[in-house]
Amino acid sequence: MTRISVYILFLTLFLLAACDSDKKDFETLKEDEIILDINTEEYSLNGTVIGKTATDISAIDDFIDKPLHKEVCRVRTKFQEDALRRGESGDGFDFAKLHVDGNLSYGDFYKAFSSMFFCGYSVFDIAIGSNYKGVFRLSIPSTNYMWCGLVILRMKGLRYKYLRNRQKLSLAEMSEIDVKDRECVENHETLDLLLSFYRKDDGIAYVVSLNETFFNKGSRFDGYNFYTFNDENDLWKFIEDVRSRVERQTEKKPETKQDRVLRLLIDALDGPNKITLVFEKDVLMKDIAPIIKKLNTYGYRFAFDLD
Repeated sequence: MTRISVYILFLTLFLLAACDSDKKDFETLKEDEIILDINTEEYSLNGTVIGKTATDISAIDDFIDKPLHKEVCRVRTKFQEDALRRGESGDGFDFAKLHVDGNLSYGDFYKAFSSMFFCGYSVFDIAIGSNYKGVFRLSIPSTNYMWCGLVILRMKGLRYKYLRNRQKLSLAEMSEIDVKDRECVENHETLDLLLSFYRKDDGIAYVVSLNETFFNKGSRFDGYNFYTFNDENDLWKFIEDVRSRVERQTEKKPETKQDRVLRLLIDALDGPNKITLVFEKDVLMKDIAPIIKKLNTYGYRFAFDLD
C-alpha cells in the first residue's frame, strides 16, 4: 500500500468516526426530550415505530398526521404531568429533534413538523439524511395577532400562488385583500424574504420574493417583487446583495433600552434575517438540504410553508 493510499484510508476512517460521533450526539436525548425519525418506509418516536410513512403521512390530504399528532401530544402531556408531580412547572417542553430521510418528500416533512407544532413543540433541531453535522434549528414563535397582523399574515401567503414568471404582485392584484384590508397594510415595512425553486425544462428556476418597501422608508407598501434565477451562483449573489442592503439599512444607531428591546422582539418574530422557504410537496429533502446549509452559514432563521 502506497503512502497516499494509507493517507486516504486514514482520512476516510477519521471522517466516518466524526460522522458517527455527530449522529450519536444528535440521537442522545436529555430527560423529557423527543426525537422523531422519518424514512420513506416508516416513522418512529424515541426509537419506537409508530406507523408507515406511505399510509399515515403521504396518503393524507390534511397537513396534520393524526396518529403522529396523537402520540406526540400523549408523550408531551406525560412530560408535563410528571413535572407537576415533582412539584415543577409544567410549562416548556417545546423542544424536539427531527431526523428525516433525504429521499423523503418536502410535503411529508411539512406534515410531520406541523403535527408536532400543533402539540406545542415550537423549537426543532433538524437533520436531513446522513448530514448530522449540518443540523439546523427551526424556531416558530407563538404570536397572538391582532386583526391587522392576521391580514398581513394572510396576504404574505398569497405569494405562493404566483411564483412563476412574475416580477411584481401588486396589492391591488391580491383579490383576497379587500379595500379596508389594503388600508390596514399600506404601512407594512417588513422585508418578508421568501425563497423557492421549481423545475423548468431540464434545470431549476430559483425564485426570491421580498417587500422592497423595506429599503424605501416612507413609501407605501404596494405588493411584493419577484426575482427569478436560472443559475444558482446568480441566486447567491443576489442573496448576498440583499444582506448587504439590510446591513446598510439597519446600521446601529443610538437607541434607548426600550428601543433595543422592541427591535430585538421585532427581529425575533419577523426580522430581516428570517426567510420563508416554500416548495412543492413532491420535492425531495435532499434537494432542499444544500439550500438550507448555505442559508444557515448566512445566519438566516427559517420558516417553512407549502406551495
